[in-house]
Amino acid sequence: MKLKAILIAAMSVFALMQVACAETSKVPAAKASKYKEGRDYTVISGVKGINKPQVIEFFSYTCPHCYNMEGFLHNWLPKKSSNIEFVRIPVFMSQVPHLTQGYYTAEVLGVLDKVHMDIFNQWHRDKQVIRTKRDLYPIFEKAGISSADFEKAYNSFAVASKVQYAKKMVKDFKITSFPRLIVNQKYEVKYAVKNYEHLENLLSELPLEKAK
Repeated sequence: MKLKAILIAAMSVFALMQVACAETSKVPAAKASKYKEGRDYTVISGVKGINKPQVIEFFSYTCPHCYNMEGFLHNWLPKKSSNIEFVRIPVFMSQVPHLTQGYYTAEVLGVLDKVHMDIFNQWHRDKQVIRTKRDLYPIFEKAGISSADFEKAYNSFAVASKVQYAKKMVKDFKITSFPRLIVNQKYEVKYAVKNYEHLENLLSELPLEKAK
């Protein structure tokens, strides 16, 4: 009787194992990414990355390619998932430090949405070089900011801290050209100029995919 009981128990265990294997086989395999390292993005060495979906654009107001990129971003930003954080970082250059400080001055004063494209347009569309911070006065005045309030914010600790942060990020990510698009602080996006449909899909999907 003992042998019979052992056989019955063994058969029961075997049956359970067969069911478990059958259930496991029903679990779909992870979907392969359509984005490939080396073709669509590169992995940035020496950085840890973050676990949340994020896109950083490193840009300069002096850069015509960055100016052209604004049209794409204007269309993409309203479409992107609310889970994807978008961050602009103006690259600090010693020849035009007032442009980086001007960007963060506008951010601190809450008028970045009014000032950002005006700075770009004056430099590229209107061909009027913004040589000093005083050249920013009319742009900020148009946004309702007096020269006195501009100067106060421009020279504030808050703006100085943001400029230092921008400098650190440029150094950490070894930014030597722009625009540069970084996903989740780990992956640099590769894209072809004017192939914005592919870029839109890439920026909409890769941050979410790499955050998992």
